[in-house]
Amino acid sequence: MLGKKILALILVTGVIGGVSIFKVTSDVSAKSTSDIKVMEYKPSAKINENGYQIDKYENIESAAWMNENEVLTLTKKSEFKNPDSTTIIRYCSIYNLNTKKSRDFKNVNIDEFLGVSPDKKYVLYAEARSIPKIESEEWKKALESGDLLHKNVKLLNLSTGEIKDVNTEKLNSDAQFIWISSNKILANYFNHWAVIDISGKVYTDGNYNGEEHDSAWISGVDDIKDLGNSVEGKFYYTQYKNGKEGAKLCSIDVKTREIKDIYFDKYSSHADKKGKIIIMDKLDNNGDAINGVYINRTFGALIMNESGKVLENVKLPKGRIASGSFTSNYILSPDGSKAAYVESNNQINSNSNKPDASVKVIDTKTGDIKEIVKASSLKDKNEENNYDTIKIEDKDGNMKEKKIKRTPCISNICWDSAGTALSFTYGDSFDIINKNNVNTYVVTFDK
Repeated sequence: MLGKKILALILVTGVIGGVSIFKVTSDVSAKSTSDIKVMEYKPSAKINENGYQIDKYENIESAAWMNENEVLTLTKKSEFKNPDSTTIIRYCSIYNLNTKKSRDFKNVNIDEFLGVSPDKKYVLYAEARSIPKIESEEWKKALESGDLLHKNVKLLNLSTGEIKDVNTEKLNSDAQFIWISSNKILANYFNHWAVIDISGKVYTDGNYNGEEHDSAWISGVDDIKDLGNSVEGKFYYTQYKNGKEGAKLCSIDVKTREIKDIYFDKYSSHADKKGKIIIMDKLDNNGDAINGVYINRTFGALIMNESGKVLENVKLPKGRIASGSFTSNYILSPDGSKAAYVESNNQINSNSNKPDASVKVIDTKTGDIKEIVKASSLKDKNEENNYDTIKIEDKDGNMKEKKIKRTPCISNICWDSAGTALSFTYGDSFDIINKNNVNTYVVTFDK
């Protein structure tokens, strides 16, 4: 596990900007309508013929819903520079969709946004880490002590503005921290887990019965009950065997620590679970690889119940990309009735010079897919350079520069608490080229 973290750290600490150099060998294109009402903050809803409306909010990057009228937003504050890397630091605000005014918390230094508590009182986040020059003596000492792979987790009180430290384990640089109640958090350290409170006190913990370099990602926590001095219930996760394809979907009882295997698929990775529904991503190679590339690869989604019974095997018209979550390509609504995702051209099977993306929603009861909006229709007139310069090795082993069109950036897909609307961001404050073109869109569905 430590080796995997060091490798991941080296991969992400390159200097931002410049020309990307890599050898193209494969493309996996992977990596986040039931009756509902119009949200109250839209006094004159203009529902289109497809049963929803889209509203644009300029120059904000939404990260979470606070209530039906407000969202939490992130805004670039500064840059945190290390010898080999640059990290964008952001502050958060509560933005009112009606008045278009915000309440800012500029004293926070957010590197990684970790979520808002269910009662909307706290924001959990991590600050940027100081990383010495790679392979320097300082870097080696920090690695040995564990400081190199430790992020400082903070808690912002949205009522008072007070910031506190959350005590977490060392070596947590790639750990997950997920709210399970108004003051308790599930900490996933990939080979073991713990339920902690907002100070870091551990209420229960356990492991995944995996081998040393196996890892687990959380899929769903809505079955955990906070009893005050204790917790009960279960959470869902996908587990990966080191060096092997596929993922196993499991559940674990936080009290008895009993683990149940639910489903396994050789060509799946992550899952999301809300209510009684689980959605798991899936791909099919459709034949053998040619020169290491599966030219007929297709993508889909498995919709199943809590027992692992597959209810729908959904085939996507194209590929799909990350949609705002590191743990699932599909984002379920709170009741599990709908799943949002970002669909993109599978660049193996199409012209990679013309990438496009669309926000789509799957009806989990029927498997039907509805397109909400194409990214190409959201592009601003003042959007800057939309190409990346890369170097590709040709058949003779020579490196040649090539400009490729950038895949549109759609991220931060979030459902509101009632599943009546979803928000997403077009653009990203981490995007060095178009960092000033970040807009939020709210999709409201009609009854």
